[in-house]
Amino acid sequence: MFRKGHSNKTIKLLSFFDELLTWEPQVKYLGLILDNKLTFRQHTKHNDENFWNKVHLIIPLIGRHSCLSLNNKIPLYKQVLRTVLTYAAQIWSLSTKTHREKIQTLQNKILRMMTNAPWFVRNEVLHNDLQIENHVKNISRKSFSKIADHPNPLINNQLEFAHNNGKYPYPYSTTKWSLPLKPP
Repeated sequence: MFRKGHSNKTIKLLSFFDELLTWEPQVKYLGLILDNKLTFRQHTKHNDENFWNKVHLIIPLIGRHSCLSLNNKIPLYKQVLRTVLTYAAQIWSLSTKTHREKIQTLQNKILRMMTNAPWFVRNEVLHNDLQIENHVKNISRKSFSKIADHPNPLINNQLEFAHNNGKYPYPYSTTKWSLPLKPP
Protein backbone atom coordinates (compact mmCIF):
# COMPACT_ATOMS: atom_id res chain seq x y z
CA MET A 1 0.00 0.00 0.00
CA PHE A 2 1.31 3.44 -0.92
CA ARG A 3 0.45 6.92 0.26
CA LYS A 4 1.62 10.37 -0.73
CA GLY A 5 3.85 11.90 1.93
CA HIS A 6 4.03 15.54 2.98
CA SER A 7 6.88 16.20 0.52
CA ASN A 8 5.09 14.50 -2.42
CA LYS A 9 7.20 11.38 -1.98
CA THR A 10 5.48 8.05 -2.02
CA ILE A 11 5.70 6.33 1.36
CA LYS A 12 5.38 2.58 1.58
CA LEU A 13 3.14 1.52 4.49
CA LEU A 14 3.25 -1.84 6.17
CA SER A 15 0.09 -3.76 6.86
CA PHE A 16 -0.58 -6.74 9.08
CA PHE A 17 -3.89 -8.57 8.63
CA ASP A 18 -5.29 -5.60 6.70
CA GLU A 19 -4.36 -3.21 9.49
CA LEU A 20 -1.91 -0.43 8.70
CA LEU A 21 1.18 -0.31 10.87
CA THR A 22 2.78 3.01 11.68
CA TRP A 23 6.52 3.52 11.65
CA GLU A 24 7.69 4.58 15.10
CA PRO A 25 11.02 6.36 15.68
CA GLN A 26 11.60 4.27 18.81
CA VAL A 27 10.19 1.17 20.43
CA LYS A 28 10.58 -0.40 23.85
CA TYR A 29 11.25 -4.12 23.71
CA LEU A 30 12.06 -6.17 26.84
CA GLY A 31 13.08 -3.02 28.71
CA LEU A 32 15.45 -1.87 25.97
CA ILE A 33 14.52 1.26 24.04
CA LEU A 34 15.55 0.88 20.41
CA ASP A 35 15.60 3.93 18.18
CA ASN A 36 15.72 3.95 14.40
CA LYS A 37 19.46 4.78 14.26
CA LEU A 38 20.54 2.52 17.14
CA THR A 39 22.11 5.38 19.09
CA PHE A 40 20.45 4.24 22.35
CA ARG A 41 20.06 7.87 23.43
CA GLN A 42 16.58 7.31 24.84
CA HIS A 43 17.66 4.08 26.52
CA THR A 44 20.54 5.90 28.21
CA LYS A 45 18.16 8.63 29.37
CA HIS A 46 15.73 6.00 30.67
CA ASN A 47 18.60 4.21 32.46
CA ASP A 48 19.63 7.50 34.04
CA GLU A 49 16.14 8.07 35.47
CA ASN A 50 15.83 4.49 36.76
CA PHE A 51 19.30 4.66 38.28
CA TRP A 52 18.58 7.83 40.27
CA ASN A 53 15.24 6.43 41.43
CA LYS A 54 17.09 3.41 42.85
CA VAL A 55 19.81 5.62 44.33
CA HIS A 56 17.23 7.63 46.27
CA LEU A 57 15.91 4.40 47.75
CA ILE A 58 19.28 2.94 48.69
CA ILE A 59 21.20 6.11 49.62
CA PRO A 60 20.60 5.64 53.38
CA LEU A 61 22.58 2.39 53.10
CA ILE A 62 25.42 3.38 50.78
CA GLY A 63 25.57 7.18 51.12
CA ARG A 64 28.27 9.36 52.64
CA HIS A 65 26.78 9.28 56.13
CA SER A 66 25.94 5.58 56.20
CA CYS A 67 27.40 3.54 59.02
CA LEU A 68 27.98 0.54 56.69
CA SER A 69 31.56 -0.27 55.79
CA LEU A 70 32.79 -0.13 52.21
CA ASN A 71 32.97 -3.93 52.20
CA ASN A 72 29.19 -3.94 52.65
CA LYS A 73 28.43 -1.01 50.35
CA ILE A 74 30.16 -2.50 47.30
CA PRO A 75 27.98 -5.65 47.08
CA LEU A 76 24.87 -3.47 47.45
CA TYR A 77 26.08 -1.26 44.62
CA LYS A 78 26.85 -4.25 42.40
CA GLN A 79 23.57 -6.03 43.07
CA VAL A 80 21.16 -3.10 43.03
CA LEU A 81 22.61 -0.18 41.09
CA ARG A 82 25.04 -1.69 38.59
CA THR A 83 22.34 -4.02 37.29
CA VAL A 84 20.21 -0.98 36.41
CA LEU A 85 23.13 0.70 34.62
CA THR A 86 24.14 -2.34 32.61
CA TYR A 87 20.81 -3.87 31.63
CA ALA A 88 21.18 -5.13 28.02
CA ALA A 89 24.75 -3.78 27.86
CA GLN A 90 25.65 -6.48 25.35
CA ILE A 91 23.54 -4.64 22.82
CA TRP A 92 23.84 -0.98 23.66
CA SER A 93 27.58 -1.12 24.35
CA LEU A 94 27.90 -0.61 20.59
CA SER A 95 26.30 2.81 20.92
CA THR A 96 28.08 6.10 20.63
CA LYS A 97 30.88 6.94 23.00
CA THR A 98 29.01 9.86 24.57
CA HIS A 99 26.16 7.61 25.71
CA ARG A 100 28.55 5.08 27.22
CA GLU A 101 30.36 7.93 28.96
CA LYS A 102 27.09 9.07 30.53
CA ILE A 103 26.71 5.63 32.10
CA GLN A 104 30.33 5.77 33.29
CA THR A 105 29.69 9.21 34.80
CA LEU A 106 26.75 7.85 36.79
CA GLN A 107 28.96 5.07 38.12
CA ASN A 108 31.72 7.53 39.04
CA LYS A 109 29.26 9.75 40.91
CA ILE A 110 27.85 6.93 43.00
CA LEU A 111 31.34 5.60 43.82
CA ARG A 112 32.30 9.07 45.06
CA MET A 113 29.19 9.17 47.23
CA MET A 114 29.90 5.74 48.64
CA THR A 115 33.51 6.50 49.54
CA ASN A 116 33.06 10.20 50.41
CA ALA A 117 36.12 10.84 48.23
CA PRO A 118 37.29 14.44 47.83
CA TRP A 119 37.26 16.10 44.40
CA PHE A 120 41.00 15.61 43.74
CA VAL A 121 40.90 11.80 43.92
CA ARG A 122 40.95 10.46 40.38
CA ASN A 123 38.21 8.13 39.19
CA GLU A 124 40.79 5.52 38.19
CA VAL A 125 42.06 5.42 41.77
CA LEU A 126 38.52 4.83 43.06
CA HIS A 127 37.96 2.04 40.56
CA ASN A 128 41.28 0.38 41.38
CA ASP A 129 40.87 0.67 45.14
CA LEU A 130 37.31 -0.66 45.08
CA GLN A 131 38.24 -3.28 42.46
CA ILE A 132 35.39 -2.20 40.19
CA GLU A 133 36.24 -2.77 36.57
CA ASN A 134 34.62 -1.47 33.41
CA HIS A 135 31.72 -3.88 33.56
CA VAL A 136 30.15 -2.84 30.25
CA LYS A 137 33.37 -3.52 28.35
CA ASN A 138 33.75 -6.94 30.00
CA ILE A 139 30.15 -7.92 29.23
CA SER A 140 30.55 -6.78 25.65
CA ARG A 141 33.80 -8.73 25.16
CA LYS A 142 32.24 -11.90 26.53
CA SER A 143 29.15 -11.61 24.34
CA PHE A 144 31.16 -10.89 21.18
CA SER A 145 33.52 -13.79 21.83
CA LYS A 146 30.50 -16.06 22.29
CA ILE A 147 28.97 -14.78 19.05
CA ALA A 148 32.17 -15.49 17.14
CA ASP A 149 32.25 -19.10 18.39
CA HIS A 150 28.52 -19.78 18.15
CA PRO A 151 27.55 -22.90 16.14
CA ASN A 152 24.43 -21.26 14.66
CA PRO A 153 25.48 -19.53 11.39
CA LEU A 154 22.73 -16.89 11.69
CA ILE A 155 24.11 -15.73 15.02
CA ASN A 156 27.71 -16.14 13.94
CA ASN A 157 27.17 -13.93 10.86
CA GLN A 158 26.03 -10.98 13.00
CA LEU A 159 29.64 -9.86 13.30
CA GLU A 160 29.62 -9.05 9.58
CA PHE A 161 27.39 -6.04 10.28
CA ALA A 162 30.10 -4.38 12.38
CA HIS A 163 32.87 -2.37 10.70
CA ASN A 164 36.30 -3.61 11.67
CA ASN A 165 39.26 -1.98 10.01
CA GLY A 166 41.81 -4.32 11.62
CA LYS A 167 43.30 -1.70 13.95
CA TYR A 168 41.42 -2.86 17.01
CA PRO A 169 41.47 -6.32 18.62
CA TYR A 170 37.70 -6.42 19.09
CA PRO A 171 35.15 -5.52 16.44
CA TYR A 172 33.06 -3.58 18.95
CA SER A 173 35.84 -1.15 19.83
CA THR A 174 34.80 1.34 17.16
CA THR A 175 31.68 -0.26 15.82
CA LYS A 176 29.27 1.71 13.72
CA TRP A 177 26.41 -0.29 12.38
CA SER A 178 26.51 -0.58 8.62
CA LEU A 179 22.76 -1.11 8.31
CA PRO A 180 20.86 1.45 10.41
CA LEU A 181 17.12 0.87 10.62
CA LYS A 182 15.25 3.10 8.23
CA PRO A 183 11.55 3.44 7.55
CA PRO A 184 10.42 1.61 4.43
